[in-house]
Amino acid sequence: MLPFNTFTEKLVNCGGVLGKRFMSIKDPIDALEKHFENEDRSSDPVVQRLARLASELPLPWPADKGISWITGRLAANRIERIELMLAVIRDELRRHEDQLQVISQAPREETQHRLAEWLTLVEDGAKKAERTRAKERVERIGKILAKSLLLIPAPDADDVEEMTRIAMDLSDHDVDLLNELVRVQSALLGANGRVPRFQAWTSWPKGRWGIAPDGNADSVFSKLESFGLVSRLAPPNNLNISAEIQDRYGLLRKGLEFVRFIQQQQ
Repeated sequence: MLPFNTFTEKLVNCGGVLGKRFMSIKDPIDALEKHFENEDRSSDPVVQRLARLASELPLPWPADKGISWITGRLAANRIERIELMLAVIRDELRRHEDQLQVISQAPREETQHRLAEWLTLVEDGAKKAERTRAKERVERIGKILAKSLLLIPAPDADDVEEMTRIAMDLSDHDVDLLNELVRVQSALLGANGRVPRFQAWTSWPKGRWGIAPDGNADSVFSKLESFGLVSRLAPPNNLNISAEIQDRYGLLRKGLEFVRFIQQQQ
């Protein structure tokens, strides 16, 4: 089995724009960490704009000290979130050196292209992590990025980028209910990427939400539908329009793929 650093050194030494950028560093994760460490966060234009905005407000405390403390915390929190994301990626990859060994056997040009795309995705993920408040969402971004390097064949980069974008917006509760729908309906998913309407309708009450109208479930699944993870089901024609019924949803393939992306690799 190739050591983790041997695999990543092979990838880095393949060349290419990003490969050359990290040529002297074996581990691309360490390379990214050094990149972010070397950035001058004091020159962050977002933090500077926030500082200017705060200075114009009628603050009830010494403005210069208060603004300095707040903007300092903002910069520190953003760096902390990037470090958390990178730690999740590193832990996931180093737990699967056998999979990395398989990937390392690919032709040189293929590994070069894969590294370039993956490092671009990780940098984009770091920018998303900076803007994400909740740590559990940052961790999900890291898991998605790690899985994108471990999968064979490599997933489409646009699909991975969309998964990280979705991960920014879903709470633990949202993901929990999506997981429950996957438990109930994943075995029913057809080749067309949908659960047949009748099967989706009849299987829905098997979820822990039951059959009673539930505003919380409605809100969560409406949100999941907006990301293309589930699809709202039209009610049967024989239902009374005045009846108080619960909205029901069917799982889409993208919803199942998202859950698989954020699951910890075994």
